[in-house]
Amino acid sequence: MPHIDDESLALNALGEDVLDPEQRAHLDACPTCTRTVRDLARVTARVRPRTPEPELVPPDPTVWARVHAELGLTDVPAVPAPGQVTAGSGPAGAGEAHDAATDELSARRARRSWLPALVAACTALVLGLVGGVLWERRTLEPDETTIASAVLDPLPAWAGSSGEAVLQTTAEGRREIVVSVDAPAPAGTFREVWLLKPDVSGLVSLGVLEGDQGRFDVPEGLDVAAYSVVDVSEEHLDGDPAHSGDSVVRGSFET
Repeated sequence: MPHIDDESLALNALGEDVLDPEQRAHLDACPTCTRTVRDLARVTARVRPRTPEPELVPPDPTVWARVHAELGLTDVPAVPAPGQVTAGSGPAGAGEAHDAATDELSARRARRSWLPALVAACTALVLGLVGGVLWERRTLEPDETTIASAVLDPLPAWAGSSGEAVLQTTAEGRREIVVSVDAPAPAGTFREVWLLKPDVSGLVSLGVLEGDQGRFDVPEGLDVAAYSVVDVSEEHLDGDPAHSGDSVVRGSFET
């Protein structure tokens, strides 16, 4: 399959589980996507705030009493003013305790007021750095380079079918062939992609085509100039690994 899109890689690096099973399998096997996620995760770890959010605790009862008093709720007894101690209001030092509770509530409110801004700023910074990393990777490591392409024409028994094959090199120097086929798939069969010589000899299987499109690695050392014909066959679940002799589409690479 093609490489995972940048947005999904960035969300994966941020800890979001957005990949489907096929994408996760690709990520496990693809050095390019794996390295991208690793780099983005490293950037994310550096910019995320290391100080945990303050733990919120219930305020002192006198705080709520003062709130009720300020709102004019007569069912709440009056609370002594800061620093004032009245008869029945408590032991000496109650005023200072009230002031301390009020100050703590104000501090908590202040912390809560800037936490959303801090989170938003950190998120923007992370996304900006992620975008920068992706842009740099796109600039320094260009996408796959197309070497040759082939139009896959239908064989007589498969009139109306069509296909295309593109030979590419990746940023790591691997050779890959992207094959797409438009043809009906009867039940109980599957498609297999082959490379063969122009005289229809020396078959080399690249693998099973799942769906309408697939990406296949070219075996190391295989001379694609000699094995220049791409063939997609209709295979049956009979346990025979050989070519069925029933080719759906076929075509030769042209540079």
